[in-house]
Amino acid sequence: MDMIPRLLIIDDSAYICHMIEQIFSSENIELRKANDGAHALQAVTAFAPDLILLDVVLPDTEGYELYHKIKEIDKNNASIIFLTSRDQDADVVKGFSLGACDYIKKPFHNEILKSRIQVHLQEKRMKDDLRRMNEEMADSMRKLNTLAYRDPLTGLYNRRYTEEQLKPRFLREPYDIVLSMCDVDNFKQINDVYGHEIGDMVLIGIANIMESSSSRMTAIRWGGEEFLLVLFQTGCEEGYKLNERIRRDIENFPFYSKQKAFHCTISIGLQRYDPQLSFVQNVEHADAALYKGKRSGKNCCLWYDGIQGR
Repeated sequence: MDMIPRLLIIDDSAYICHMIEQIFSSENIELRKANDGAHALQAVTAFAPDLILLDVVLPDTEGYELYHKIKEIDKNNASIIFLTSRDQDADVVKGFSLGACDYIKKPFHNEILKSRIQVHLQEKRMKDDLRRMNEEMADSMRKLNTLAYRDPLTGLYNRRYTEEQLKPRFLREPYDIVLSMCDVDNFKQINDVYGHEIGDMVLIGIANIMESSSSRMTAIRWGGEEFLLVLFQTGCEEGYKLNERIRRDIENFPFYSKQKAFHCTISIGLQRYDPQLSFVQNVEHADAALYKGKRSGKNCCLWYDGIQGR
């Protein structure tokens, strides 16, 4: 539904205000009046006009000065037309230089005034429509980016996020980073015994535990039942303790199938990020540590060089 355009007249002349009211009496326009600067500012806030007719000479202020005050409080970004009996070119130039959309001299022809106001109201409507479209487009782009960077099942970041957003941070902050490659132990068995729907719930539950473990950690669903955890500004000892806590929290967390509880575990391979190696090589080291842990009995945290808590 189209909004009714709002016109605010700021003029101390009752005759001028009445004349403009008569001009637009048959038009679908909501009109308000203010006869001085103080009431004008109140009306701008309460009425939120689309277009303002502003007299240059007012009893308590000058129109040019009032223009600045209006712009400071006007959240609707109204278009402003200066209305004045001054006919010097310098006055016209000053009005336009401030940012007014038009400058109309008194006395004016009624039909010309009406036509110019209608044109500026239409321009204001088009600008508002364009602004709304841009805001909606920007919001859609933000949502698309969120979808593009998030795993649809767990809500964690995905590999695309790692490639496009996370890797540049490794270049800016290449030190005190711990990479953790995590894999759910015996996940195929969980799917086979409890079904894929329960398997999905396990992945979601594990993702929630990981994501809530530390504000410095970025959790990524790497693929299937694998997760990559990235800890920034974290030393090896602290990184190991945090991963060990995650492992224990998951081990102790009860999952349910048909009202019966069961537990699952994860294995974690850790790599202290080495800036001399590529990101891929660092991830490969964490992955190698992970599978060394798998071969060693699972449900453990293991550094790439096999030294825990170094």
